[in-house]
Amino acid sequence: MKLTAVVLVFLGWNLAWAQANNAETLFKRISPSVVVVKTEVSGNSGVVSSASGFITHRKDWVVTNYHAVTDAIFEAKAHNLTVHTSERVKQTARVIAVDVLNDLAILHLPSPIDGPLLELREALPAKGENGFSVGKPGSFEYSIVNGSFNGMHDEQSSPLIVFSGAINSGMSGGPTLDARGRVVGVNVATSTRHQLIGLVIPSSAVSTLIKRTAEQSTPDNAQLRADISKQLALFGQQQLQRLDTGLNNVRRLGPFNVRADLADQQVCSTEMQNNTQWRYSVVKQTCESASGLYVMDEQQAGNIISGSFLLQGPGLTDLQMASLVERRLYGLSGVSKAPVDSTPWQCSEQRVKVPHGLTVQLHACRRALTKLPNLNEYRFRYTPLVRGPNALVVAMGLDGFDDATAKAILKKSMSSLAFDANFDKAKP
Repeated sequence: MKLTAVVLVFLGWNLAWAQANNAETLFKRISPSVVVVKTEVSGNSGVVSSASGFITHRKDWVVTNYHAVTDAIFEAKAHNLTVHTSERVKQTARVIAVDVLNDLAILHLPSPIDGPLLELREALPAKGENGFSVGKPGSFEYSIVNGSFNGMHDEQSSPLIVFSGAINSGMSGGPTLDARGRVVGVNVATSTRHQLIGLVIPSSAVSTLIKRTAEQSTPDNAQLRADISKQLALFGQQQLQRLDTGLNNVRRLGPFNVRADLADQQVCSTEMQNNTQWRYSVVKQTCESASGLYVMDEQQAGNIISGSFLLQGPGLTDLQMASLVERRLYGLSGVSKAPVDSTPWQCSEQRVKVPHGLTVQLHACRRALTKLPNLNEYRFRYTPLVRGPNALVVAMGLDGFDDATAKAILKKSMSSLAFDANFDKAKP
């Protein structure tokens, strides 16, 4: 028994020593290939953001995260993008390709980096396989962190590898390696709710972006933003398709059928809103789409949120109910002052025939996102024109969609409407 315990202790120590030795060997070999990516204020050199990156395929190309370089894309005149090697060599960089869905970017440098090209491993790691996360966390020195791979996280817009190891601020964009030093993926995020749970973009996405970049001419910033808009428009179409994957696409609110769950695992919430001073009651259903995509600070795309409000006023006249609906419609406009990167809201109002013999009063507002060609924000509000003590108001907000997709989403919502005129008569 004692001999077994001694052997186990020895094996455990030997394994820990081997991992530490491997980390040291790997770090010495790959550290010249890992860089820091900084966004600086033009003319000031103050650092706005700092991330990591690495070289693969070409020594004058750096792979990093898209979210780390957005200021250099959308506010190019106000920012400089620089790359710093472990030997403190600094170069100005420019973004030549992005994959918004997978949060990836490729930067071009005027001179190649003096370091070995890191090999990409596209095969996903086995669960429990050891790995290493590399990058420069904040003001600390370059770091290599030991951990293990633990399957995939599929709830995001794009599948991510789960890495049980620290990915600290500043390490985003750096490589995650297997035991042989091959790049399994790119550091992208860490869980804010769980300890030592990191998320990694698979290397297959890097390979795809590199291939696409190698086949195209180098874009300027306007072309880059146009390409981002196309990617976001495609994602918007995917969000449209997800509308039919919800567990309960249609739910009942009093005498009305309304559109409900907007995606698989995105279940709507419902709450009662009562006030003793009111002469009516409200049942509110809130539904949200699968998470949107980060575009830049304070701007996401592909988000859909829908609120359905059942207003019940059994003691109110038709005129009082109409006034109540009008106030609710006005309060749900969601039309705020346009920010500097948007045009003013353009709004219209019309009556629209929908299936099941209903007519709805539709209020539609739209404003263009000036930095994202052909993409817009939308605010829709509509109410079915019915008489009686029950009324429905639906408000929808869509961010970062093109016109065709936004209209298709609105059509799906309104086509789900139905009204049971005998609802109150059927009550005992």
